[in-house]
Amino acid sequence: MLPKSALVLLLFLCSSAAARLTVDVDHLLAEGEYDRVVEIVRSKKDTYLAQLIARAQQAGLDGEPEWHALLHYRKNLWGGYTSEVDGANFFTARQGHTDPAQELLTTLASFFSERPVPGSIHPTQCRFLARYTWLKKTLHFDSSRLPELPCRGFKVFYDAIEPVGLTVVFPATHPNSPSSMFGHTLIRVDSKGHNKATRMLDYTINYAAEADTGNGMAYAIKGLTGGFIGRFHIIPYHMKLREYAQMENRDIWEYKLKVSQQTVDMVLMHAWELLGTHFDYYFFTENCSYHVLTLLEADLFDYRMTDEFDSWVLPTDTLRVLDKNGLIERVDYYPSSYRTILARRGKLDAKEDRLAKTIYKSGTEANRQALDSVPVDRQAAILDMAFDYLRYRKIAAKGDLEPGLDEREKQLLVTRSQLKVVSEKLDIPEPGTRPDQGHDTARVSMGAGRDENGSFLKLGWRAVYHDWLDPAEGYSSNYALEFGQLGLRYYTGTLSGKRLKLDHLYLVNLDNFEPLDEFFTQLSWHLSTGLESVFNAADERDVSVMFRAGPGLSYRPGNGSLLAYAGVDAEIGYSDGYRNNYYLGAGPAIALMQDVRKDWRMKLTGRYLLGLGRDRHDRAAFVLDQSWRLSKDMTVNLGIEQKKKQDGWMTEGNVWFNVYY
Repeated sequence: MLPKSALVLLLFLCSSAAARLTVDVDHLLAEGEYDRVVEIVRSKKDTYLAQLIARAQQAGLDGEPEWHALLHYRKNLWGGYTSEVDGANFFTARQGHTDPAQELLTTLASFFSERPVPGSIHPTQCRFLARYTWLKKTLHFDSSRLPELPCRGFKVFYDAIEPVGLTVVFPATHPNSPSSMFGHTLIRVDSKGHNKATRMLDYTINYAAEADTGNGMAYAIKGLTGGFIGRFHIIPYHMKLREYAQMENRDIWEYKLKVSQQTVDMVLMHAWELLGTHFDYYFFTENCSYHVLTLLEADLFDYRMTDEFDSWVLPTDTLRVLDKNGLIERVDYYPSSYRTILARRGKLDAKEDRLAKTIYKSGTEANRQALDSVPVDRQAAILDMAFDYLRYRKIAAKGDLEPGLDEREKQLLVTRSQLKVVSEKLDIPEPGTRPDQGHDTARVSMGAGRDENGSFLKLGWRAVYHDWLDPAEGYSSNYALEFGQLGLRYYTGTLSGKRLKLDHLYLVNLDNFEPLDEFFTQLSWHLSTGLESVFNAADERDVSVMFRAGPGLSYRPGNGSLLAYAGVDAEIGYSDGYRNNYYLGAGPAIALMQDVRKDWRMKLTGRYLLGLGRDRHDRAAFVLDQSWRLSKDMTVNLGIEQKKKQDGWMTEGNVWFNVYY
């Protein structure tokens, strides 16, 4: 038996060690050294943190889909995990970016500290409120042993928004903006008491790239390789509406989600977490559409919706996934300023429309006599049209939507207000097919044809999106865009020796044929680049690396289904088959597109390139293609093509079957 003095000494030493341990842990918590805290306390069963760590490990919380969703972990090629979040301040562990287990333990440790997370003024409990809420619910925190800190910043944020619902907003495609060529998606947080008329007072959660270059080539390269930083922002909805519907003339589709209040709160808490960090932005993968789903996954844990995608993610694909999971409660459509002007113009006769244009150009006083000569109700319609024209042109010229009114706008409104006539209600029909209900964007093609070299089998594949011959429902009738289009031929006749040939591999095909009229004067343009089969001097097929583009003008007679384009093409190509290995040409280009019936589309294209370089032969191609829609995701096409080679012309015909997936 120990002497009494020795026992007292032992107790003193133990208590001193325990006190030092407590002091060390408190100091490390204050310094944010959470890895060291976990290392020290995980073996000390008498501390509450050690008990929480043990329970979390026993329950395997680091492997739960909730934890992976909140930290954005994905399996990597080596079997481990890597977070898609690229901001270091999003993690509490030194290796938290790749270690879900350690990040869970250090996160628990950080909840015992009031130290602000680097880059913010909030402690971990309040900075990472979604993961705190989930862990508190899962591990049943004892508030007497782990006091809950007041998160005043989030409370002010939450109370200002008063969230009661979520809506995914889809502004339609915008071909003149590289980041919005496929459309865009963002989340609107629906506020208490707001309706369709007051929804512009809500706030949106928007994810976008922070572009730091205006150079088109640099923009494309950085966007494809993750060279841009992507961030979440909270933005008033009225600002986004003005940008999309008025400045960029994009129709707006709103998909009201069927989610609980718990999901609304959790999504808002996770958005709060993501505001202070960043991701590497990729156009086709980690883009706005992808991160709309990762944000919703903060509380929708039946499965990871983003697992639906193994390659690229488009805005319409996101909408389809939401619909597939029964999350869409209602869809509302809001037309752009462009469609509004067309609808208002439809209420006027030709003479009234001319007067509206004259007033918008020279003002009301200069046209008072002509205006007074028509009935009051028609004066109101003309002035409404003139104001829409004036506002549209002002925004188009400045590229910005100024809140104030200039003198011409004020005078127009004063004159209009004196009439005491209610504006005629516009009837703008909603498109019959929603964007998410159109054909799928990838496509595989199979068919056969014949040219002067004999018969061939045809195989094609397209990575994403839409061209003119695809089913029109759900897509713009003025705009076509394809990425990654491959065409192969296998010649079966004896003339060609049964050889497999590359017909084309286009990286990008883009046609922006916005029609013009007396008021809308948009410049049309198109672009193609990639590999293309050409005939060399020996009259054999060769492969050329080419870039072809050009401006033009488009016209849609009577706003019908016929769309006509005329422009100028310029092409530069590189191939061993060219003299000095390059070709330079330029010349006229035309296109006619017609919806003969709902399920029958025709397209005629032609170009004639005059050789301008050392290789001075002219090149030309005239193509008539027709497409019949068999179903939403199936078509059959018939085509005839006339091509000019160095030694004359050749004709080919083919038929092929398309499946969209």
